[in-house]
Amino acid sequence: MADKKVTGNQGKRYSTEEKAEMFEFIRVFDTANKRGGMKAASEKYGVSVVTLSNWKKGSQGPKKRKTNPKVKTTITNKAIKTGPSFVKESVVSPDAILSRLQAIRVEINGLEKEFNELKKKL
Repeated sequence: MADKKVTGNQGKRYSTEEKAEMFEFIRVFDTANKRGGMKAASEKYGVSVVTLSNWKKGSQGPKKRKTNPKVKTTITNKAIKTGPSFVKESVVSPDAILSRLQAIRVEINGLEKEFNELKKKL
């Protein structure tokens, strides 16, 4: 490899050609032996396996953020308050919605009648 002077706390800097040569060595070694290319390149070129791995990860572009399929932040998972109980908004069936609406209307009519009777007593 190129003789570059190391100063201070800085390590040796490798050109893209040198890195490409190391990656080609790793590829050829892995093709012949199925594994162990990083370790062999580390020993041959005097570069740590961690450095080689970081270079490889860096050459693949930015990482895409993984999402956890178990965690969903949609509104269907949030409970909404409707009267005295909590009901999940994930009720989609039109028949279920209609029967719930009718039950709420019956409850409203009952409450209005009770209110009017109490109002007359005052």
